[in-house]
Amino acid sequence: MADEPGPLGEIALAATTLYVADLDAALHWYADVLGLIPAMVGTDGHRYATFRLGGGLVVLEPIEAALEPHPPGAESSTINLIVARPATDVHAELVAKGVACGEIVDSPHYSSFLFRDLDGNRFYAAQPVVPQ
Repeated sequence: MADEPGPLGEIALAATTLYVADLDAALHWYADVLGLIPAMVGTDGHRYATFRLGGGLVVLEPIEAALEPHPPGAESSTINLIVARPATDVHAELVAKGVACGEIVDSPHYSSFLFRDLDGNRFYAAQPVVPQ
């Protein structure tokens, strides 16, 4: 095994970008529905907002900023969120706020469900199952 890192070298941090049709509407939705406040809002050719989610970053950018734009929600990317709260509680609270959520699925290791933001970007909320 080589001592050299792979072609990317050392990765300092991974960030995921989600493209949105209206950044201001998305910022309101993320605050009102998910309770998330951006760590930073800036401009780099286009306005963007960066959120800290656990050990990673999620960046919202307008669809015009995409190098290869697709309609929002058309990609197969999913932000996986490992939550500490019971998945049933998270699901119920999101549904009460009008978020369309998939059914809760129980597996040997997780209780989880899928939901989407205003632009169809997918989030998968998963609560680890603690063996009894």
